[in-house]
Amino acid sequence: MQTMRFKSSGLIIYLSLLAAITPFSTDIYLASMPTIAREFHSSSLLLQLTLSLFFLGFALGQLFWGPLSDKIGRKPTAIIGISVYFIASVLCAFSVNINQLIIFRLLQALGACAGVVVAMAMVKDIFTEHNRMTKTLSFIITILTLTPLIAPIIGSYLLIHFNWPSNFYFLAGYGLFLIFAMCFIQESHPYQTRKPLPINKLARTYLEQIQHKPFLLITIAVSANFCTMFAFISSSPFIYIDIYHVSTAQFGYLFALNALALIIGSFILNHLKKRLADQAIMTIGTLGALITALIMSVLLTVNPTNIINMIIPSFMITFFVGMLMPLLMSLALKNVIHYAGLASALVGALRFSAAALISAFIGVLIANNPAPLPYTMSILCLITLFFSQCYCKCYYSNAKILKTNHNMAN
Repeated sequence: MQTMRFKSSGLIIYLSLLAAITPFSTDIYLASMPTIAREFHSSSLLLQLTLSLFFLGFALGQLFWGPLSDKIGRKPTAIIGISVYFIASVLCAFSVNINQLIIFRLLQALGACAGVVVAMAMVKDIFTEHNRMTKTLSFIITILTLTPLIAPIIGSYLLIHFNWPSNFYFLAGYGLFLIFAMCFIQESHPYQTRKPLPINKLARTYLEQIQHKPFLLITIAVSANFCTMFAFISSSPFIYIDIYHVSTAQFGYLFALNALALIIGSFILNHLKKRLADQAIMTIGTLGALITALIMSVLLTVNPTNIINMIIPSFMITFFVGMLMPLLMSLALKNVIHYAGLASALVGALRFSAAALISAFIGVLIANNPAPLPYTMSILCLITLFFSQCYCKCYYSNAKILKTNHNMAN
């Protein structure tokens, strides 16, 4: 069987599709959420749990799949995990009440996270140079942002023509494709390079990685930036459909507009990297997002019924989030001490745990008023700004000390 060469465009596209399992799983059924709530006679808060527990399962599952991929390799880990995802997707389609859907969504998340862990670990395995890694991650995230551009439109079409279970049949088919394609991918973590981590040392190794100050600071910034986007994702179907009364098809296009903002942000990052230092880009991105979120808060407080006050600022915020995301992720992976799979899992676990809390929190706050969304986004943007600047101060201070010590030694 012919396998795909490292650093080939085909491999990078596959890694993008593997990582895209997350936005596909969260975004394709967003337009169906009000319909599912009515069919199961459930509240919007219970429907939010299908997202919140998905994020929680996605977070916790990574702590298992990461060390497993370091021990048995990336390919078998992905195949096992995506197989679980395939089965859970079919079960979601057969759900007859909200409790079943919540449980099967949790199982779906536990399988899906294997794909993301493996994709990020393979990037770390293959692209060791920081700028090359950032460029690759930027491409992957550009592909990732195409997913929320098309997923709600696909989901809306499937809902209109085939009802909501068809969304989960689509996800099952996507999982089958990923399993089949993985058979043609070269193992990036061969047996001779593996350093399996004993189970009794697992907690200690996670703790060592968290105690590495630059890694912790940038991971908090990654998580807050990620949550800024997910606060919008988890609340947007109820804000647009239930509060602003847009149609299912219109929601798909409005959501796609924000996905377009993410793509533009990622594209702009590639150009800024050639001209500006990482610290300058982080400052521009975090301040831009914070200022826009504060403006959005004022607009929706003064006039919450005007949908334009929601559409334009949310577009700008997701633009800045898209600009920051590849850069922050590459810096987090750059500060890995050892075990790429474990560290990738830890970053994912922390950011998806935070996303689970935020989506549940937003679900409680938003009833008939969209204003709590920009308040929450403002706080998250402020956290991103603070911890990214703390990271820069810590990382560049350490780098300066190391350079001084090196010069003295010579």
